[in-house]
Amino acid sequence: MKIEEIITKQKLAFQDGVTRSFEARKSNLEKLRALVSENEDALCNAMNRDFGRPLFESYVTDINTVLQEIDFHLKNLQDWMEPEPVATPMISFPSKSVMYKQPFGAVLVISAWNYPVYLSFMPLIGAISAGNTVVLKPSEMVPETSGLMNVLVQKYFDDEVLCVVEGGVDETTELLHQLFDKIFFTGSTRVGKIVMKAAAEQLIPVLLELGGKSPAIVHHDADIDVSAKRIWWGKTINAGQTCVAPDFVAVHESVHDEFIEKSRKILAEFYRDDYKPGENYAKILNESHFERLQGLLDQSEILFGGITRKENLFIEPTIIKANWDDEIMKEEIFGPLLPVLTYSGSDSLIEMLRNKPSPLALYLFTKDPEFEERIIHEVPFGGGCVNETIQHLGNLNLPFGGVGNSGMGAYHGRHSFDAFSRNQAVMKKAFWPDPEFRYPPYDEKVKTWFKRIFS
Repeated sequence: MKIEEIITKQKLAFQDGVTRSFEARKSNLEKLRALVSENEDALCNAMNRDFGRPLFESYVTDINTVLQEIDFHLKNLQDWMEPEPVATPMISFPSKSVMYKQPFGAVLVISAWNYPVYLSFMPLIGAISAGNTVVLKPSEMVPETSGLMNVLVQKYFDDEVLCVVEGGVDETTELLHQLFDKIFFTGSTRVGKIVMKAAAEQLIPVLLELGGKSPAIVHHDADIDVSAKRIWWGKTINAGQTCVAPDFVAVHESVHDEFIEKSRKILAEFYRDDYKPGENYAKILNESHFERLQGLLDQSEILFGGITRKENLFIEPTIIKANWDDEIMKEEIFGPLLPVLTYSGSDSLIEMLRNKPSPLALYLFTKDPEFEERIIHEVPFGGGCVNETIQHLGNLNLPFGGVGNSGMGAYHGRHSFDAFSRNQAVMKKAFWPDPEFRYPPYDEKVKTWFKRIFS
């Protein structure tokens, strides 16, 4: 079926109310849950074939998280769908005002390769929960996973409700020329600008989940052992190919050497049986990404690690000595390379962070509540953790989204339902009373009474 025909079919289905009732939404969420739970091994194996991610990692990050999200929506959906009464001003008395949560219609979800199930199905849950029809465009970079998702979606869903479109740039470009009612995109800032430009041509609202250089800050009072463990845990998941992975570490100069030494020991403990790409450590996606990361390594001062093997796309977690203006500090790394910088004072650190594009995440390690408040209020970032990395994504009560170059809009949990719903405002009145003074012609007497009552 051609892309235009798919969109037309989904728009007609939406107009016919196929996806709008609570029963339909619940049924579709249950279908998606069955799709994931009944095929979790196949999905994990597909991701392993695509980029060698360990099966356990894929289950934890892509399967379990999606199932938890679906269950959260199933538990709360009926309450979320209820019209929300709001106050009405005296000037409109007697009446009542209500906000209805309405689905947008036919929506497009474009996902990324690095967590292909998670980044496809997490926004999809919100779109279904909100009562939309959906076209899902998975990344062409992971053909095994993309192909399997396509087969499974066809098995569990009617294409008028949910359809997968595979392909590369040509197919994505064609999709962006269609008149969707909302677009959700996960990917790079560069491509996000292309998506937003295409959407703007047709006044289609967008939600962009992008990336950026997410900093970890290790203050002088931090527990260095725990800080290093949690930073490297966040950095080595998926070999650093994570949009919220710590992209660099700013360490207070007084604890720099201790942080480096702890990092060496921790990596040796994490991978005491050596690195086994595909078993206990993910591969780099492809040769292009490998060569890009190799290029950054070649021009960096390596403090620890740095071993690479192109034949199996392996890059060892690597500590790099860096300065703020180094090449490796210009773009998101998206790999297991961790530049370490030092700072001496809070003011200079905050100034340097504010001079960079706002990141998707920020991780602060400190026991100082005043410093914590300064970072939270003075440095813009999408979301983050204090004395932890990445785990804020696991709290379905927290929104996940960026700011500025790292994106716009947020999702997860209730925020996903809201992201794919629009507020429809309605005021309800009876035919009586209907006072004459509200109608023309007006005079000074009416104005006087109006000011007495409503001013």
